[in-house]
Amino acid sequence: MSIENWIQISVPIIGIVIAVVSASLSYYYAKCSQLRADESRLKEKSYLDYIKALSNNVISYNQKEAKGKLSDAHNHILLIGSAGVVMRLREFSKFIAIENYNSEHFTIDEHDRLLTELIKSMRRDLYKGRNVNKDYPIVSLSGSQGKRQ
Repeated sequence: MSIENWIQISVPIIGIVIAVVSASLSYYYAKCSQLRADESRLKEKSYLDYIKALSNNVISYNQKEAKGKLSDAHNHILLIGSAGVVMRLREFSKFIAIENYNSEHFTIDEHDRLLTELIKSMRRDLYKGRNVNKDYPIVSLSGSQGKRQ
């Protein structure tokens, strides 16, 4: 077989190999991007559920139900949150525990500082690589008035 014959045979084969590799890489990167987006949506939903449960826990006529929803939201974050979020969540949860809430060590300023750090860690986890917390203020909770049971 001459060189000319080898070239005629190898050009289509190289074209097919390049097309397969290109399609495979495109699929791989698209799938990775989709998984990251799904993970981000799941985290965002869990973080929003936690903030909602926390807010509803501030003013609630049914404290047992409110605490149950808060516990569920807390546990979901333990599963899907980043290490930074989980550490801040644990700090905040320990601080707002009943035994601390009624002690002389409980201050609104410390509560708001820990809450702000928790929210900032959630934002950092959701918006990786962005400076989302620059000039982020200290925040506090607002509660929603529940229905009387």
